[in-house]
Amino acid sequence: MKRIFALALALIMALALVACGGNTTTNNGGASNGGNAGGDTGDGEALSCHISLITMDQMDVHWVKLQAAAQATVDEYVAQGYDVTMDWLAPEKKDNAQQIQMIETATNNGSDVIIIAVNDSTACNDAIQAAIDAGIKIVYVDSPSTIEGSATFATDNFAAGKQAGEQMKVYLDEKGLTEGTIGIVSAQAGVQSCIDRVDGFISAFEGTGFTMGEVQYSDGDAVKAQEITNALIQDGVIAVYGANDGATNGAGNAVKEANANGADIICVGFDNSASNRALVNDGSLLAFMAQNPDVMGSEAVKAAIALMEGEDLGGKVVDTGVTTVTIDNVAEFED
Repeated sequence: MKRIFALALALIMALALVACGGNTTTNNGGASNGGNAGGDTGDGEALSCHISLITMDQMDVHWVKLQAAAQATVDEYVAQGYDVTMDWLAPEKKDNAQQIQMIETATNNGSDVIIIAVNDSTACNDAIQAAIDAGIKIVYVDSPSTIEGSATFATDNFAAGKQAGEQMKVYLDEKGLTEGTIGIVSAQAGVQSCIDRVDGFISAFEGTGFTMGEVQYSDGDAVKAQEITNALIQDGVIAVYGANDGATNGAGNAVKEANANGADIICVGFDNSASNRALVNDGSLLAFMAQNPDVMGSEAVKAAIALMEGEDLGGKVVDTGVTTVTIDNVAEFED
């Protein structure tokens, strides 16, 4: 009997080992076949990611396009089985205090990743650092702070500003102008993207006979920019540069009115919008620099998902590019 019992016990143990070996092989095979398709975390649950998108405002078409592209990319991930949600937080107009409040809201609402374009390169630093300390990943779009994020997707604004300056020099040369004052209308002091665009623009005129006027700030508001430009024209500028959408739109409308009354002012600016395209079409705005906010928004969401999947992006900075838009190619930029 003891012998029969021993044989039976050995048979049971052998069967148990085979079963365990089979399960181990299946799990290893699954892990070696390329990870978590469809957002699966590996334990059968969908990868979960709550994103807060914080832009400088909600009125500028640049941010509207960026948000739309980001949301479209979120929707693509959801269709693949990912559990991704995104909130869009932004002041009605640029305001550092309100943007800080929104970072704090995102920090406290369960956000995993904050995608942000900061109004000011340092004003939001304490709030951003608090978010990082809470374990939240930071991805910058368009305009970063001085605190390093996981990744940045933005225009090389200095290079783009210089490109705008070189384009204006072409128009000045065509008119035979070699000296005179050029007016500059920007958004807000402290907005790093606009600072770089202005610095780049000015650099294009180094060694020339042209004088750069003191930078005027419009808060990105087209009506205020138009009033500022009217004053600059009264002061005798020969050309005006707008450093963002609102500044360009206001400057272009002021130049349109002045030129209709016999002036001959050159205007070059920034950002692709219906109003700026209309100004190019009627000749009031000779050129604007078109960024790629759709690329910024889409790539930022992809980066957020990569971070949630454990990838280290190493603080990479990606130049999302810019194109000079004139009467020759403006039709290609219609929405």
